[in-house]
Amino acid sequence: MNPKNQNSNFEYPSKSQLNILLEHYQNGRFEDAEKVAKNLTQKYPKDIFAWKVLSAIFWQTGRKSQGIEISIKTISLSPNDDEAHSNLGVMLLEQGRLEEAEASLINAISLNSKNPKNHYNLGVILKELGRLKDAKLCYDKAISFEPNYFKAHNNLGDIFRTLGKLEEAKSSFKIAISLQPDYAEAHVNLGAVLVDMERLDEAVFYFKKAISLKPNYSKAKHMLAALTGETTKTAPQEYVESLFDNYAQKFERALVSNLEYKIPKILTEIIIEDSKTNSLGSVIDLGCGTGLFGEEIKKFCDSIIGIDLSKRMLDQAKKKNIYNELIKEDIVTYLSNNYFDFDYFISLDVFIYVGDLSNVFKLIKFRNKKSGKLAFSVENHDGESFFLERSGRYSHSKTYIEDLCERFGYRISYFKKLNLRKEKNQYINGALYILEF
Repeated sequence: MNPKNQNSNFEYPSKSQLNILLEHYQNGRFEDAEKVAKNLTQKYPKDIFAWKVLSAIFWQTGRKSQGIEISIKTISLSPNDDEAHSNLGVMLLEQGRLEEAEASLINAISLNSKNPKNHYNLGVILKELGRLKDAKLCYDKAISFEPNYFKAHNNLGDIFRTLGKLEEAKSSFKIAISLQPDYAEAHVNLGAVLVDMERLDEAVFYFKKAISLKPNYSKAKHMLAALTGETTKTAPQEYVESLFDNYAQKFERALVSNLEYKIPKILTEIIIEDSKTNSLGSVIDLGCGTGLFGEEIKKFCDSIIGIDLSKRMLDQAKKKNIYNELIKEDIVTYLSNNYFDFDYFISLDVFIYVGDLSNVFKLIKFRNKKSGKLAFSVENHDGESFFLERSGRYSHSKTYIEDLCERFGYRISYFKKLNLRKEKNQYINGALYILEF
Protein backbone atom coordinates (compact mmCIF):
# COMPACT_ATOMS: atom_id res chain seq x y z
CA MET A 1 0.00 0.00 0.00
CA ASN A 2 1.21 3.46 -0.90
CA PRO A 3 -0.35 6.61 0.56
CA LYS A 4 -1.77 8.95 -2.06
CA ASN A 5 -2.96 12.40 -1.19
CA GLN A 6 -5.82 12.39 -3.66
CA ASN A 7 -6.69 16.05 -3.25
CA SER A 8 -5.13 19.03 -1.57
CA ASN A 9 -8.44 20.27 -0.17
CA PHE A 10 -9.73 19.77 3.35
CA GLU A 11 -11.54 16.50 2.55
CA TYR A 12 -8.34 14.44 2.58
CA PRO A 13 -5.52 14.00 5.11
CA SER A 14 -2.07 15.36 4.49
CA LYS A 15 0.74 13.16 3.22
CA SER A 16 2.48 13.45 6.61
CA GLN A 17 -0.62 12.11 8.38
CA LEU A 18 -0.76 9.14 6.03
CA ASN A 19 2.96 8.51 6.46
CA ILE A 20 2.53 8.38 10.24
CA LEU A 21 -0.23 5.80 9.79
CA LEU A 22 1.91 3.76 7.41
CA GLU A 23 4.93 3.88 9.73
CA HIS A 24 2.89 2.53 12.65
CA TYR A 25 1.47 -0.27 10.48
CA GLN A 26 4.73 -1.32 8.85
CA ASN A 27 6.48 -1.49 12.23
CA GLY A 28 3.79 -3.70 13.74
CA ARG A 29 2.40 -1.06 16.07
CA PHE A 30 -1.13 -2.10 15.24
CA GLU A 31 -2.80 -0.52 18.26
CA ASP A 32 -1.32 2.89 17.42
CA ALA A 33 -2.05 2.38 13.74
CA GLU A 34 -5.67 1.50 14.48
CA LYS A 35 -6.18 4.68 16.51
CA VAL A 36 -4.73 6.82 13.72
CA ALA A 37 -6.68 4.98 11.00
CA LYS A 38 -9.99 5.31 12.86
CA ASN A 39 -9.35 8.99 13.45
CA LEU A 40 -8.55 9.56 9.78
CA THR A 41 -11.55 7.59 8.49
CA GLN A 42 -13.86 9.55 10.79
CA LYS A 43 -12.34 12.92 9.91
CA TYR A 44 -11.75 12.17 6.22
CA PRO A 45 -14.28 9.46 5.31
CA LYS A 46 -13.47 9.70 1.59
CA ASP A 47 -9.81 8.80 2.07
CA ILE A 48 -9.32 5.32 0.61
CA PHE A 49 -5.85 4.67 1.94
CA ALA A 50 -6.87 5.01 5.60
CA TRP A 51 -9.74 2.55 5.02
CA LYS A 52 -7.36 0.09 3.36
CA VAL A 53 -4.96 0.23 6.28
CA LEU A 54 -7.79 -0.15 8.79
CA SER A 55 -8.99 -3.26 6.97
CA ALA A 56 -5.46 -4.68 7.00
CA ILE A 57 -5.12 -3.96 10.73
CA PHE A 58 -8.32 -5.83 11.54
CA TRP A 59 -7.12 -8.73 9.39
CA GLN A 60 -3.65 -8.85 10.94
CA THR A 61 -5.05 -8.79 14.47
CA GLY A 62 -7.44 -11.70 13.92
CA ARG A 63 -10.66 -9.76 13.36
CA LYS A 64 -11.22 -11.33 9.98
CA SER A 65 -14.90 -10.55 9.42
CA GLN A 66 -14.35 -6.89 10.32
CA GLY A 67 -11.42 -6.76 7.94
CA ILE A 68 -13.63 -8.04 5.13
CA GLU A 69 -16.42 -5.58 6.02
CA ILE A 70 -14.03 -2.63 5.89
CA SER A 71 -12.58 -3.89 2.60
CA ILE A 72 -16.08 -4.03 1.09
CA LYS A 73 -16.72 -0.49 2.34
CA THR A 74 -13.47 0.63 0.72
CA ILE A 75 -14.66 -0.73 -2.63
CA SER A 76 -18.00 1.05 -2.24
CA LEU A 77 -16.10 4.32 -1.80
CA SER A 78 -13.74 3.62 -4.71
CA PRO A 79 -15.18 1.01 -7.11
CA ASN A 80 -12.36 1.49 -9.62
CA ASP A 81 -9.50 0.82 -7.19
CA ASP A 82 -8.01 -2.48 -8.38
CA GLU A 83 -5.92 -2.85 -5.22
CA ALA A 84 -9.06 -2.72 -3.06
CA HIS A 85 -10.67 -5.52 -5.11
CA SER A 86 -7.44 -7.50 -4.94
CA ASN A 87 -7.16 -7.09 -1.17
CA LEU A 88 -10.72 -8.30 -0.69
CA GLY A 89 -10.06 -11.27 -2.96
CA VAL A 90 -7.05 -12.35 -0.91
CA MET A 91 -9.04 -12.09 2.32
CA LEU A 92 -11.88 -14.16 0.89
CA LEU A 93 -9.36 -16.70 -0.37
CA GLU A 94 -7.90 -17.14 3.10
CA GLN A 95 -11.40 -17.67 4.45
CA GLY A 96 -12.06 -20.39 1.87
CA ARG A 97 -14.75 -18.32 0.10
CA LEU A 98 -13.28 -19.18 -3.25
CA GLU A 99 -16.06 -18.24 -5.67
CA GLU A 100 -16.35 -14.78 -4.07
CA ALA A 101 -12.57 -14.44 -4.10
CA GLU A 102 -12.50 -15.30 -7.80
CA ALA A 103 -15.06 -12.59 -8.56
CA SER A 104 -13.01 -10.02 -6.65
CA LEU A 105 -9.82 -10.86 -8.51
CA ILE A 106 -11.58 -10.79 -11.87
CA ASN A 107 -12.76 -7.28 -10.98
CA ALA A 108 -9.21 -6.31 -10.04
CA ILE A 109 -7.85 -7.59 -13.35
CA SER A 110 -10.57 -5.83 -15.33
CA LEU A 111 -9.38 -2.58 -13.72
CA ASN A 112 -5.66 -3.29 -14.05
CA SER A 113 -4.82 -6.14 -16.41
CA LYS A 114 -1.07 -5.53 -16.22
CA ASN A 115 -0.66 -6.07 -12.48
CA PRO A 116 1.11 -9.47 -12.12
CA LYS A 117 -0.03 -9.82 -8.51
CA ASN A 118 -3.68 -9.88 -9.57
CA HIS A 119 -3.05 -12.69 -12.07
CA TYR A 120 -1.00 -14.58 -9.49
CA ASN A 121 -3.72 -14.39 -6.82
CA LEU A 122 -6.40 -15.45 -9.30
CA GLY A 123 -4.17 -18.41 -10.17
CA VAL A 124 -4.03 -19.41 -6.51
CA ILE A 125 -7.82 -19.34 -6.30
CA LEU A 126 -8.34 -21.31 -9.51
CA LYS A 127 -5.81 -23.92 -8.37
CA GLU A 128 -7.81 -24.46 -5.19
CA LEU A 129 -11.00 -24.70 -7.24
CA GLY A 130 -9.36 -27.51 -9.20
CA ARG A 131 -9.25 -25.52 -12.46
CA LEU A 132 -5.62 -26.29 -13.14
CA LYS A 133 -5.40 -25.19 -16.77
CA ASP A 134 -6.99 -21.84 -15.98
CA ALA A 135 -4.64 -21.44 -13.02
CA LYS A 136 -1.67 -22.17 -15.25
CA LEU A 137 -2.74 -19.44 -17.67
CA CYS A 138 -2.88 -16.98 -14.77
CA TYR A 139 0.63 -17.86 -13.60
CA ASP A 140 1.90 -17.62 -17.17
CA LYS A 141 0.32 -14.17 -17.42
CA ALA A 142 1.88 -13.04 -14.14
CA ILE A 143 5.30 -14.22 -15.34
CA SER A 144 4.85 -12.46 -18.69
CA PHE A 145 4.51 -9.15 -16.82
CA GLU A 146 7.16 -9.98 -14.21
CA PRO A 147 9.61 -12.68 -15.39
CA ASN A 148 11.35 -12.79 -12.00
CA TYR A 149 8.12 -13.53 -10.09
CA PHE A 150 9.57 -16.51 -8.21
CA LYS A 151 6.35 -17.39 -6.41
CA ALA A 152 4.54 -17.64 -9.73
CA HIS A 153 7.24 -19.98 -11.07
CA ASN A 154 6.91 -22.09 -7.88
CA ASN A 155 3.14 -22.31 -8.20
CA LEU A 156 3.43 -23.11 -11.88
CA GLY A 157 5.66 -26.02 -10.88
CA ASP A 158 2.95 -27.19 -8.49
CA ILE A 159 0.44 -27.18 -11.36
CA PHE A 160 2.78 -29.25 -13.54
CA ARG A 161 3.34 -31.73 -10.70
CA THR A 162 -0.40 -32.13 -10.15
CA LEU A 163 -0.82 -32.75 -13.87
CA GLY A 164 1.93 -35.38 -13.77
CA LYS A 165 4.34 -33.31 -15.90
CA LEU A 166 7.31 -33.90 -13.67
CA GLU A 167 10.09 -32.56 -15.91
CA GLU A 168 8.21 -29.27 -16.38
CA ALA A 169 7.57 -29.12 -12.64
CA LYS A 170 11.23 -29.69 -11.86
CA SER A 171 12.23 -26.95 -14.28
CA SER A 172 9.77 -24.44 -12.76
CA PHE A 173 10.92 -25.12 -9.21
CA LYS A 174 14.56 -24.75 -10.26
CA ILE A 175 13.77 -21.40 -11.87
CA ALA A 176 12.07 -20.27 -8.64
CA ILE A 177 15.15 -21.29 -6.65
CA SER A 178 17.51 -19.56 -9.07
CA LEU A 179 15.49 -16.35 -8.66
CA GLN A 180 15.18 -16.67 -4.87
CA PRO A 181 17.84 -19.06 -3.48
CA ASP A 182 16.53 -18.81 0.11
CA TYR A 183 12.95 -19.74 -0.87
CA ALA A 184 12.51 -22.83 1.30
CA GLU A 185 9.12 -23.80 -0.13
CA ALA A 186 10.54 -24.22 -3.64
CA HIS A 187 13.28 -26.50 -2.28
CA VAL A 188 10.66 -28.71 -0.61
CA ASN A 189 8.53 -28.78 -3.74
CA LEU A 190 11.53 -29.72 -5.87
CA GLY A 191 12.34 -32.46 -3.38
CA ALA A 192 8.79 -33.80 -3.66
CA VAL A 193 9.01 -33.91 -7.47
CA LEU A 194 12.32 -35.74 -7.25
CA VAL A 195 10.64 -38.31 -4.97
CA ASP A 196 7.98 -38.77 -7.66
CA MET A 197 10.81 -39.29 -10.15
CA GLU A 198 12.49 -41.85 -7.83
CA ARG A 199 15.58 -39.62 -7.58
CA LEU A 200 15.72 -40.01 -3.82
CA ASP A 201 19.29 -38.89 -3.10
CA GLU A 202 18.63 -35.60 -4.87
CA ALA A 203 15.33 -35.23 -3.01
CA VAL A 204 17.11 -35.66 0.33
CA PHE A 205 19.51 -32.87 -0.65
CA TYR A 206 16.69 -30.40 -1.28
CA PHE A 207 14.78 -31.33 1.88
CA LYS A 208 17.95 -30.78 3.90
CA LYS A 209 18.49 -27.47 2.13
CA ALA A 210 14.95 -26.37 2.99
CA ILE A 211 15.54 -27.18 6.65
CA SER A 212 18.81 -25.22 6.64
CA LEU A 213 16.89 -22.23 5.27
CA LYS A 214 13.92 -22.66 7.60
CA PRO A 215 14.97 -24.77 10.63
CA ASN A 216 11.38 -25.34 11.90
CA TYR A 217 10.04 -26.40 8.50
CA SER A 218 7.88 -29.33 9.60
CA LYS A 219 6.95 -30.54 6.11
CA ALA A 220 10.60 -30.77 5.07
CA LYS A 221 11.53 -32.62 8.27
CA HIS A 222 8.65 -35.04 7.85
CA MET A 223 9.51 -35.85 4.24
CA LEU A 224 13.19 -36.16 5.07
CA ALA A 225 12.34 -38.66 7.81
CA ALA A 226 10.21 -40.63 5.33
CA LEU A 227 13.10 -40.90 2.89
CA THR A 228 15.84 -41.69 5.39
CA GLY A 229 14.05 -44.52 7.21
CA GLU A 230 13.20 -42.61 10.39
CA THR A 231 9.74 -43.55 11.66
CA THR A 232 8.44 -40.62 13.68
CA LYS A 233 5.41 -40.95 15.96
CA THR A 234 3.07 -38.69 14.00
CA ALA A 235 2.94 -36.25 11.11
CA PRO A 236 3.14 -32.57 12.13
CA GLN A 237 -0.26 -30.94 12.55
CA GLU A 238 0.60 -27.96 10.35
CA TYR A 239 1.73 -30.34 7.60
CA VAL A 240 -1.55 -32.29 7.65
CA GLU A 241 -3.70 -29.16 7.97
CA SER A 242 -1.97 -27.48 5.03
CA LEU A 243 -2.15 -30.66 2.95
CA PHE A 244 -5.92 -30.97 3.30
CA ASP A 245 -6.69 -27.25 3.19
CA ASN A 246 -5.03 -27.21 -0.22
CA TYR A 247 -6.82 -30.40 -1.27
CA ALA A 248 -10.32 -29.57 -0.04
CA GLN A 249 -11.94 -28.28 -3.24
CA LYS A 250 -10.85 -31.19 -5.41
CA PHE A 251 -10.76 -33.85 -2.66
CA GLU A 252 -13.89 -35.77 -3.53
CA ARG A 253 -13.50 -35.57 -7.29
CA ALA A 254 -9.93 -36.83 -7.11
CA LEU A 255 -10.50 -39.47 -4.45
CA VAL A 256 -13.80 -40.96 -5.57
CA SER A 257 -13.79 -40.45 -9.34
CA ASN A 258 -10.11 -40.78 -10.15
CA LEU A 259 -8.68 -42.94 -7.35
CA GLU A 260 -11.61 -45.37 -6.92
CA TYR A 261 -12.04 -44.69 -3.22
CA LYS A 262 -15.02 -46.69 -1.88
CA ILE A 263 -14.12 -47.32 1.76
CA PRO A 264 -16.92 -45.19 3.34
CA LYS A 265 -19.59 -47.16 1.48
CA ILE A 266 -17.89 -50.51 2.18
CA LEU A 267 -17.55 -49.83 5.91
CA THR A 268 -21.13 -48.59 6.18
CA GLU A 269 -22.43 -51.81 4.62
CA ILE A 270 -20.31 -53.89 7.00
CA ILE A 271 -21.47 -51.96 10.07
CA ILE A 272 -25.15 -52.12 9.11
CA GLU A 273 -24.99 -55.83 8.37
CA ASP A 274 -23.28 -56.43 11.71
CA SER A 275 -25.68 -54.24 13.71
CA LYS A 276 -28.47 -55.94 15.63
CA THR A 277 -30.59 -52.79 16.06
CA ASN A 278 -32.39 -50.34 13.77
CA SER A 279 -30.13 -47.48 14.76
CA LEU A 280 -26.40 -47.20 15.34
CA GLY A 281 -26.99 -44.58 18.02
CA SER A 282 -24.45 -41.78 18.39
CA VAL A 283 -21.46 -41.68 16.03
CA ILE A 284 -18.31 -39.58 15.94
CA ASP A 285 -16.41 -39.27 12.67
CA LEU A 286 -12.77 -38.62 13.60
CA GLY A 287 -11.13 -36.91 10.64
CA CYS A 288 -14.43 -36.46 8.81
CA GLY A 289 -12.95 -34.50 5.89
CA THR A 290 -15.64 -33.44 3.43
CA GLY A 291 -18.15 -35.88 4.89
CA LEU A 292 -17.86 -38.89 2.60
CA PHE A 293 -18.53 -41.35 5.41
CA GLY A 294 -21.15 -39.10 6.98
CA GLU A 295 -23.15 -39.16 3.75
CA GLU A 296 -23.26 -42.95 3.81
CA ILE A 297 -24.01 -43.48 7.51
CA LYS A 298 -26.20 -40.48 8.43
CA LYS A 299 -29.60 -42.13 7.93
CA PHE A 300 -28.66 -44.93 10.32
CA CYS A 301 -27.56 -42.62 13.20
CA ASP A 302 -29.39 -40.84 15.98
CA SER A 303 -26.65 -38.22 15.84
CA ILE A 304 -23.26 -37.76 14.19
CA ILE A 305 -20.41 -35.37 15.00
CA GLY A 306 -17.47 -34.62 12.72
CA ILE A 307 -13.95 -33.66 13.81
CA ASP A 308 -11.25 -32.47 11.43
CA LEU A 309 -8.04 -30.44 11.49
CA SER A 310 -8.70 -28.76 8.14
CA LYS A 311 -11.05 -25.79 8.12
CA ARG A 312 -11.55 -25.97 4.38
CA MET A 313 -12.48 -29.64 4.50
CA LEU A 314 -15.01 -28.80 7.21
CA ASP A 315 -16.37 -25.98 5.03
CA GLN A 316 -17.12 -28.56 2.35
CA ALA A 317 -18.71 -30.93 4.88
CA LYS A 318 -20.88 -28.13 6.28
CA LYS A 319 -22.47 -27.55 2.88
CA LYS A 320 -23.92 -31.08 2.98
CA ASN A 321 -25.85 -30.52 6.22
CA ILE A 322 -24.97 -34.02 7.43
CA TYR A 323 -23.45 -33.54 10.86
CA ASN A 324 -25.15 -32.40 14.03
CA GLU A 325 -21.90 -30.64 14.89
CA LEU A 326 -18.57 -30.00 13.17
CA ILE A 327 -15.46 -29.25 15.22
CA LYS A 328 -12.08 -28.05 13.96
CA GLU A 329 -9.47 -29.74 16.12
CA ASP A 330 -6.71 -32.32 16.09
CA ILE A 331 -8.29 -35.64 17.07
CA VAL A 332 -5.84 -36.46 19.88
CA THR A 333 -6.35 -33.01 21.39
CA TYR A 334 -10.11 -33.43 21.13
CA LEU A 335 -10.05 -36.88 22.71
CA SER A 336 -7.77 -35.61 25.51
CA ASN A 337 -10.05 -32.74 26.51
CA ASN A 338 -13.50 -34.34 26.55
CA TYR A 339 -15.54 -37.24 27.91
CA PHE A 340 -17.87 -39.08 25.57
CA ASP A 341 -21.04 -41.12 25.23
CA PHE A 342 -20.68 -42.49 21.69
CA ASP A 343 -21.68 -45.86 20.30
CA TYR A 344 -19.27 -45.71 17.37
CA PHE A 345 -15.91 -44.03 16.81
CA ILE A 346 -15.05 -43.99 13.09
CA SER A 347 -11.71 -42.97 11.55
CA LEU A 348 -11.17 -43.54 7.84
CA ASP A 349 -7.89 -42.63 6.12
CA VAL A 350 -6.80 -40.73 9.21
CA PHE A 351 -4.41 -43.01 11.07
CA ILE A 352 -2.15 -42.88 8.02
CA TYR A 353 -1.14 -39.45 9.37
CA VAL A 354 -0.96 -40.41 13.04
CA GLY A 355 1.49 -43.30 13.28
CA ASP A 356 1.55 -44.06 17.01
CA LEU A 357 -2.06 -44.94 17.87
CA SER A 358 -1.61 -45.70 21.56
CA ASN A 359 -3.05 -42.39 22.78
CA VAL A 360 -6.05 -42.68 20.47
CA PHE A 361 -6.86 -46.19 21.70
CA LYS A 362 -6.33 -45.27 25.36
CA LEU A 363 -8.41 -42.08 25.26
CA ILE A 364 -11.35 -43.66 23.45
CA LYS A 365 -11.45 -46.61 25.84
CA PHE A 366 -11.15 -44.69 29.08
CA ARG A 367 -13.03 -41.47 28.22
CA ASN A 368 -16.14 -43.04 26.71
CA LYS A 369 -18.84 -43.61 29.31
CA LYS A 370 -20.06 -46.89 27.83
CA SER A 371 -19.00 -49.80 25.70
CA GLY A 372 -18.74 -49.06 22.02
CA LYS A 373 -16.98 -49.79 18.75
CA LEU A 374 -14.00 -48.31 16.98
CA ALA A 375 -13.88 -48.74 13.19
CA PHE A 376 -10.99 -47.55 11.05
CA SER A 377 -8.88 -48.09 7.97
CA VAL A 378 -5.09 -48.23 7.73
CA GLU A 379 -2.48 -48.75 5.08
CA ASN A 380 -1.20 -52.24 5.80
CA HIS A 381 2.32 -53.61 6.13
CA ASP A 382 3.64 -56.96 7.30
CA GLY A 383 6.10 -55.81 9.96
CA GLU A 384 5.73 -55.65 13.72
CA SER A 385 4.70 -52.03 14.32
CA PHE A 386 3.93 -48.90 12.29
CA PHE A 387 6.13 -47.49 9.57
CA LEU A 388 6.58 -44.10 7.89
CA GLU A 389 6.41 -44.73 4.16
CA ARG A 390 8.17 -42.69 1.47
CA SER A 391 4.77 -41.14 0.69
CA GLY A 392 4.87 -39.38 4.07
CA ARG A 393 2.00 -41.58 5.31
CA TYR A 394 2.12 -44.30 7.95
CA SER A 395 1.30 -47.97 7.50
CA HIS A 396 0.31 -50.25 10.40
CA SER A 397 0.70 -53.98 10.84
CA LYS A 398 -2.00 -56.28 12.18
CA THR A 399 0.45 -57.33 14.90
CA TYR A 400 0.65 -53.72 16.07
CA ILE A 401 -3.16 -53.35 16.17
CA GLU A 402 -3.45 -56.66 18.07
CA ASP A 403 -0.89 -55.47 20.62
CA LEU A 404 -2.85 -52.25 21.18
CA CYS A 405 -6.06 -54.24 21.61
CA GLU A 406 -4.47 -56.44 24.25
CA ARG A 407 -2.95 -53.45 26.00
CA PHE A 408 -6.11 -51.34 26.19
CA GLY A 409 -8.90 -53.92 26.29
CA TYR A 410 -10.30 -54.09 22.75
CA ARG A 411 -11.50 -57.10 20.79
CA ILE A 412 -11.19 -57.35 17.00
CA SER A 413 -14.64 -58.25 15.68
CA TYR A 414 -13.85 -57.59 12.02
CA PHE A 415 -10.67 -57.51 9.97
CA LYS A 416 -10.18 -57.54 6.22
CA LYS A 417 -7.32 -56.68 3.90
CA LEU A 418 -8.42 -54.73 0.83
CA ASN A 419 -7.39 -52.09 -1.70
CA LEU A 420 -7.95 -48.62 -0.27
CA ARG A 421 -7.58 -46.52 -3.44
CA LYS A 422 -5.29 -45.97 -6.38
CA GLU A 423 -2.03 -44.02 -6.38
CA LYS A 424 0.16 -43.67 -9.48
CA ASN A 425 -2.06 -46.23 -11.24
CA GLN A 426 -1.47 -48.84 -8.52
CA TYR A 427 -3.69 -49.88 -5.64
CA ILE A 428 -2.66 -49.11 -2.07
CA ASN A 429 -2.91 -52.16 0.17
CA GLY A 430 -4.86 -51.52 3.32
CA ALA A 431 -7.09 -53.04 5.96
CA LEU A 432 -10.41 -52.37 7.66
CA TYR A 433 -10.91 -53.03 11.36
CA ILE A 434 -13.88 -52.98 13.70
CA LEU A 435 -12.97 -53.24 17.37
CA GLU A 436 -15.26 -53.66 20.37
CA PHE A 437 -14.48 -52.20 23.80
